[in-house]
This record gives sequence, C-alpha cells and structure tokens, in this order.
Amino acid sequence: VVHGKVVNVVLPTALILAAVLLLTYCHATADDVNENSSRVFLGLIVIQMLPLLFLELRLTSCPDPEAMLARFGTKVLLLHGCFMILRVAAWPLMEVGIGWSNLIGVIAVLVVLHVGFRFKWKLDTLLEHIDVVCLILLATSGAIVTEVIDYEASSSLLEHVIFTASSYIEVLGFVPAVWMVHQSAKKNDDVTRTGGVDLTRQAVFFFVFLVGFYIFEDLVTSWKIRHLAGIAAVGHFVHFLMLTHFASFMLLNISSGMKPLS
Repeated sequence: VVHGKVVNVVLPTALILAAVLLLTYCHATADDVNENSSRVFLGLIVIQMLPLLFLELRLTSCPDPEAMLARFGTKVLLLHGCFMILRVAAWPLMEVGIGWSNLIGVIAVLVVLHVGFRFKWKLDTLLEHIDVVCLILLATSGAIVTEVIDYEASSSLLEHVIFTASSYIEVLGFVPAVWMVHQSAKKNDDVTRTGGVDLTRQAVFFFVFLVGFYIFEDLVTSWKIRHLAGIAAVGHFVHFLMLTHFASFMLLNISSGMKPLS
C-alpha cells in the first residue's frame, strides 16, 4: 500500500506537478479550439487537486478523521449533487460529461445523504449549509460573468453558462472541507463524535460514491476523448489518481483505529 508520512506528501505533490506540466505544455502548444479547451480544463484540474493535497497534509495530524469527515462530508456531497443536477437538467440541450452517469450520480448522492449521513431535507438542516448555497451562487455568478465576456453570437450563451457553472461548482467541491479542517486546526478544536451515528459507515458510503462517480467522470471520459484531446485525457487520469490516493489515505487512517498515520 502506497501510504506513509513521506508518500502522503510526495505522491500527491508529484501528481499536482504532473498536472501543472501538462497545463504548461498545453499553454505553450495550443493553436486550435480543442487545445484551448484543454488548457482551461487542465487549469481547473490543478485547482481542483490542491484541496485534496491540503486535506491529506492536515488530516495526518487529525486525532479523529472519521468525525472530521462527518462534519464536511455532507457539504461536499451537496456540492457534487448540485453540479450533477445542473448537468441532468441541461441534458436536453447539451451533454456535460456522461449524461447517464450524471443521472446515476444524482441518485447515488441522494442515497448516500439519506442512508449514510441521515440528511434531513428540512429548512433548519438546509440553513446549516448556507455556505454551500453561497458557493453555488458564487460559482454561477462567475460562470455568467465569464461567458458574457467571452460570448460569441454563433453559440448558445445558456449552454455555455450551464457548462461553466457546473465546472466551477465541481472545482469548489472540497472547499468546505478545506475551510472546516483549517478552522479546526487553527482553533485547536477537538472534533466531537455524534452519538448513534456509524462514522465508519459514513466514510465507506462517501468514498464509494466519490470513487465510483469519478471512474466515469475521469477514466471513462479519458478513454472517450483520448484521440480528440490527448492531453486532457491524461489530465483526467492524473486527477483520478489523486482522488483515489486521497480516498485510500482516509480509509486507511480510519481503519487503523482513527490514529494519524506516521
């Protein structure tokens, strides 16, 4: 198993550097629309990978990673569910990612929230996650501004906004986790457990969903676009490696008795 204190830093850092090198190469050689799209995609991939590196570095010193996951897991799932719902709603107009995998992903998020995290669809519960709503509004506003500035009359503004908004929300998917882990470490808070909740079960549900969804989002997509946009295909693969490393890191930490790996 490729885990340990040194590997937990070296491997994810190497993967981010690989993504940066891909972005640099794409920027230097871009001369058509596909390569420009790949450049934007790789930039978002790099941004999306940084929170995973931060979480690995911080959670190595967390006394109870299960309880910490219970605190940020719901927010991460809500953000993932939101961008997938947006994709499904836009499916009649355009296909973002793999249409049917987005639909299955929405169903999976609802199941994990209900069964694994016992999420209640009540106003009080939703108000506890107002930060998620703010991130969604921020991503959507950014998408509108981005696409209005770059708008070309020959294309549909609505389709571009939907595509960009879903991408921005996905990129922000782990921001609540970064913020909560950072605040906990900064205040030196002890993460408390909630009675009656099986935190190990939550963790398994969370990572089975996450890895399962990105098998299609990254690996299947990478295979489909390998001839059209080879660099972007490699970027998908690098992101998947980063995500699975993070998932296995968390599950190993949890299975080792909730003690930080050293």
